[in-house]
Amino acid sequence: MAKIGFVFVSHSELITRGLRDLVNEMNDGAADGSVPVLSAGGTGDGRIGTNPVIIQEALESLEDCDHILVYADLGSSILSTNMALDEISDENEELAEKIRIVDCPMVEGALAGVVQANITDDVEEVIAVSMSVKDQNKV
Repeated sequence: MAKIGFVFVSHSELITRGLRDLVNEMNDGAADGSVPVLSAGGTGDGRIGTNPVIIQEALESLEDCDHILVYADLGSSILSTNMALDEISDENEELAEKIRIVDCPMVEGALAGVVQANITDDVEEVIAVSMSVKDQNKV
């Protein structure tokens, strides 16, 4: 099965680490490394914010994956991810073509996506399942 890697981006390192722990705990396949899940939250110095360098390093570390999906929380996390993508595009176009930002609620979408990536290597299906949680009612 082709590997799909996941990168979680947030203004809070604790959020991305917690989300990584959550999906690994709820999905045995992710915890064994068959579905790589990385945290790229925070600024790197303990402050709230985003850091394109941290995001870029996470994305580059998944270069062996066939596809890399990014799940992000708020506006500037998308901006920082796009800055990292611009830098990667300048250096490694092949890697840049593997990376996609998934437009979905971060927690629910990431969990659904990682579970689906253990079932299929069809990246379009993984993205569709992640995006389908937008319609999920919580009441």
